[in-house]
Amino acid sequence: MVRATLEELDLAELLRVLADHQKSAVVTFRGRLYGRIHLLHGRILYARTEPGPHLGEYLVRLGHLSLEEVQELVERQGRENPGTPLGALALELGLIGEEELREALEAQVLEALATLLGEKEGEILAEPLEEGSQVALPETLETKATLLEAARRLDEWRQGQVDPDEVFHLVEDPTRHPLTPEAWTVLELLDGVRRARSVALLSGLPEEQAYHLLFELKSRGLIRPSTLLADDPLVLVLAESGVVRRLLLYLLEAHRYRVQLPLDLKMALRLLKERPKAIILQGERTLEMARKLRAHPEGKLASLYVVSETPPGLLFRPLRVLHLPKPLKAQEVLKALAPLRRSGT
Repeated sequence: MVRATLEELDLAELLRVLADHQKSAVVTFRGRLYGRIHLLHGRILYARTEPGPHLGEYLVRLGHLSLEEVQELVERQGRENPGTPLGALALELGLIGEEELREALEAQVLEALATLLGEKEGEILAEPLEEGSQVALPETLETKATLLEAARRLDEWRQGQVDPDEVFHLVEDPTRHPLTPEAWTVLELLDGVRRARSVALLSGLPEEQAYHLLFELKSRGLIRPSTLLADDPLVLVLAESGVVRRLLLYLLEAHRYRVQLPLDLKMALRLLKERPKAIILQGERTLEMARKLRAHPEGKLASLYVVSETPPGLLFRPLRVLHLPKPLKAQEVLKALAPLRRSGT
């Protein structure tokens, strides 16, 4: 076991040593965020950050699975296959192919590693990966090459990014400029009303990469900030499940809702000063959360939704709570939130 701070031990160097010795290990990072990297015989099996995208989110963003399929997979994983990674389970059930899994896994791992390499403070813990504790994915990533690419991306992202809430429109003929396929992907999503964050999530690219590409396009004079900004309804999502949280972020941002993800109830109460149109709750403490939000002066007018398998009981009735059935279905969620657009500002 290895335990150290980032000041004492460089994360990238630790991963390179584990790769050189073909070690199977779990590297955990705790700091401003939480991170976890799994290595199998020196190769990267999996990596993610919290907060941060879930593999299921990438499978949806890349068009390989629906919201419903990912939620059903997560439920089945917890109920029947706790040792089987989500991607391996999706592959076993024939929902995706190996190429689709590799695409999503690589995207998520690179984003997680780049994020962790950018951290300045925190504690690292490396422990042996117990034999048989996790079913191996058919795809693993070469550690040193993946680290190099993650470091390259981090360096690129640091050169400049746009604000996630900025809106851009095209002002120059892009065919007259040499552009990467990723830049074209971002350009094609600009319509003069979508915010940068919506563009990033729809692109299937890491958010930070999309913000950097927009920065480059803006610097080259191809795009310009829009003067007429759309008033996208603000929605707070306070969910215990990371999967529910990230899937709602993707779905709502894709349909021009402005989403914030408070980490806890205290943070949600602070965000009420921004006057959200709606608050979506999910988890064991939804009744307590609903009561405290409704008791706040700014929480009395917001529409309150609860994500659950069964409709909220009688205790919720005085709190004017609406129900979003679980598993979430895209069209049902969008239909339930549609009145937010008609209610004005």
